[in-house]
Amino acid sequence: DDVWSRGFGSADISAGIPVNNSTLFAIGSVTKSFTMVLLSILLTEKKLDWTAKVMDILGPEYGFVDDYRTRESTLKDLLSHRTGLDGLEIGVISGYPKSVTREELCKKISFLPAQRAFRDGTTYNNYMYMLLGQVAEKLGGDTWENLMTSRVFRPIGMTSSRILQEPFELFKGDVARPYMMINGQFVLGTQEIYKISPLEASGAILSNGVDMAKYIRFNLNMGKTDNGTQLLDPKLLMESYTDISEYTGQQYRAITRPTFPVSDIHLGYGQGWIVGNYNGYKKVWHSGTVISYKTLAWMFPELRIGILGTSNGPAIDVQQADALTTILYHIIDRLLGFTPWINVTNVCTFPKPWQEEISMGYGPGETERVLQNAQEYTGYYDNNMLTGIKLEKDNESNTRLKFTMGHLKGNLYSTPHQDRFLMEFLSPAELYRPYMDQNNVTMKFNVSFERKNNEVATMQMYFNKVPLNFIKRGHLQPKIDTLSSGKKRLFDVLQWLKYIVLLTLTTDLL
Repeated sequence: DDVWSRGFGSADISAGIPVNNSTLFAIGSVTKSFTMVLLSILLTEKKLDWTAKVMDILGPEYGFVDDYRTRESTLKDLLSHRTGLDGLEIGVISGYPKSVTREELCKKISFLPAQRAFRDGTTYNNYMYMLLGQVAEKLGGDTWENLMTSRVFRPIGMTSSRILQEPFELFKGDVARPYMMINGQFVLGTQEIYKISPLEASGAILSNGVDMAKYIRFNLNMGKTDNGTQLLDPKLLMESYTDISEYTGQQYRAITRPTFPVSDIHLGYGQGWIVGNYNGYKKVWHSGTVISYKTLAWMFPELRIGILGTSNGPAIDVQQADALTTILYHIIDRLLGFTPWINVTNVCTFPKPWQEEISMGYGPGETERVLQNAQEYTGYYDNNMLTGIKLEKDNESNTRLKFTMGHLKGNLYSTPHQDRFLMEFLSPAELYRPYMDQNNVTMKFNVSFERKNNEVATMQMYFNKVPLNFIKRGHLQPKIDTLSSGKKRLFDVLQWLKYIVLLTLTTDLL
């Protein structure tokens, strides 16, 4: 097999170190296919398949928001993002304290709210891959990190690839540094926000061109290594390359005729891979984003062709994704013998001249009102699945509050409606820029407060389709955050029985 691998640009601008094919990049969600491969190896050994029930493997300490999902969810459901559970993107962005372990957070999955019906299309969810990492640990008897190294990297010959453990690892050695562009200049990224733990199984692999060529070839060879060792049942990979969960409302640019000269159709999500069709050829692919890092991995199984592109800046999501995408379009057309439709005349204007850029104007905020008693909102608010939010009085404004949520900092702007605010991310720059329009106006999210006995008790954040509830400290209900949904219901029943018994005793005494 022919392999061409080359690096361009800078790995470390200040030190003048160029990128080469051994430079490591954070490949983000391309990690998901590695977790699928690891599970394939373990399932082959255990003589199981993708229909294995998740909770049969994990046990009664784990569960989902309802009995049906807890009872019926299979490995296939989690791998194909069709559980219908909310992806809690805000949790991935804000991060988690170092003290939060994977096992601990996995046992809180029962608090993850449902966004749609079970098996009703794709709801992208990094937490499901975190849980799959826990499944791998149960099946393999070791940590996901050790299993990935010993059962996947080593047999395939990926000698340089490793798991990102701490953010500082991206800022030293043979790793391309993360950069963002500010005022036309490349600036080194904010170190602490690159902490992926405890979600490593969804996006924490560091790899390079040499190793990824071996990995893509391993996939194209249906699980066979370069030395001829068959690591897994090929049927498990074949199922992963099949669209299982239909895409509904996904934010991918539609490249279809007659608007464009070609069609690149996304059919659905498989298992760790997105399945589509480019100009009549089956395309199995995935993207990966870790803030400033962007990766695209494309495979054409029938043609035994694979392409990988990865970059370490400029942390402007759409432009960075388009740049990689257009490069890969040009390469695949050349490999297929087509005249490339992406060329020097349009590569820098894409999607023009075929399509205008979609305007995402968010418009101005609402009229702010003076907060007569800002102090009633201040304090710490807890959520069972997310990092808590700290609200403080803004000493420079009587109409707004300041918030901190893990890595995120910003403002809550008052509105004409009492107890309703607008939340805006203000730092760090890498985390708020994806929510900024072309006029540098940042998207704002609705936040509302509810009162109990005329005191602020809870806060609801409307970051996605499902409102997220945070309880102000001092108004907390009994915490049962490590109990599965079944145990929670038992707890609730016992609580009601206690009240009924107390009520009966009181009545008898009367």
